[in-house]
Amino acid sequence: MKKYEYKFVEVTVKSGLKTKGGDAFDECKKIILQEAENGWRLNQVVAPFNEKMGMYAATGYQIIFERVAE
Repeated sequence: MKKYEYKFVEVTVKSGLKTKGGDAFDECKKIILQEAENGWRLNQVVAPFNEKMGMYAATGYQIIFERVAE
């Protein structure tokens, strides 16, 4: 039976006047491509709920990767 290992990477959404709406997306893409080169497969991207910011305001993302354990 195969066993898997998981890796969690947090991407914080930056706020301010000099940030663009696609900055977090671009950072996620960069991380996903880097990890794929290292043998990790994208499993899921989660935007955790933040009570202080409201239901639709993401302050960051968790990118979850998996690979077969060696």
